[in-house]
Amino acid sequence: MVFSFGTLLDEKVQQSLFGTRLNTVKDSLIGHGTTEVVITDLDVIAKSGKNVHLGLVRREGNSVSGGLLALTPDQLATADAYEVGAYARRRVPTGAHGQAWCYVSAEPLAVAERIALIGDSIAYGRCTPEGGWAARVASRHIARDEENNRFFNLAWPGATMLEVLDAAEAEVSARRADTILVAAGINDLLHVEGRSGAKVSQDVIARLESFCDAMESQGRRVVVMSPNWVDTTVIPGLHLDEILDLRESMRSWCQRTFRDFLDTWNVLADRPALFSDGIHPSTEGHRLLAEAVGSI
Repeated sequence: MVFSFGTLLDEKVQQSLFGTRLNTVKDSLIGHGTTEVVITDLDVIAKSGKNVHLGLVRREGNSVSGGLLALTPDQLATADAYEVGAYARRRVPTGAHGQAWCYVSAEPLAVAERIALIGDSIAYGRCTPEGGWAARVASRHIARDEENNRFFNLAWPGATMLEVLDAAEAEVSARRADTILVAAGINDLLHVEGRSGAKVSQDVIARLESFCDAMESQGRRVVVMSPNWVDTTVIPGLHLDEILDLRESMRSWCQRTFRDFLDTWNVLADRPALFSDGIHPSTEGHRLLAEAVGSI
């Protein structure tokens, strides 16, 4: 099922895309509002007759009315092709009929209201008195709407991905976060204790999947960040190929399951001067990470 609040409900668009009119079941999304999205794709404009479509933003206490469409796999692929790059297909819980697909903004932080960051010491901002990249992102996010926007840094120095995910569910719920940044993984490799890097990646992905399932059922959107490059020449016990394998496992899993993935690897890759100790970025390293994170 796909929840639509815009042009996919239009009979002319349905005829153009699917060759038939679809039955629509009325429903709504809680905790969202709408915004305008300018469309430049001429084929999409021709099908919809509009160069401005609706998009979703997070707004606590608001709701968006729309309808549910039962699409076949082929029709879903057609809908994916119709929706321009400004949209991404993600899971949402509808007000009356449970979970459905929905085309939401491809820039999750830009439309978020209450963001929670869970991660390790890098996300926490260790070695930087300014609070690291997270403090910069938080400042920009709150400045956009000081009355409603919030950013909660729940990072836990020294924690593994498994530990932060286990602790996070109650924390993000208490803060009513609508969007969750997950930034961890290096400590899982540092504390392998005889396990292979492949087994670590497998365990991380399994826990990520259960975490995302739980958060999405509550209407929260999860953004998974890649591990950062680490200077393994000065960090005993870390191997570059294992970090790259974890990064690729996260990326491919997010792509396969339609989750958001933010790859920050190239921001610091092969630039040891941007680190204070080989693993924690310097002030300049955090500044560059903040620019990368703030771009989504």
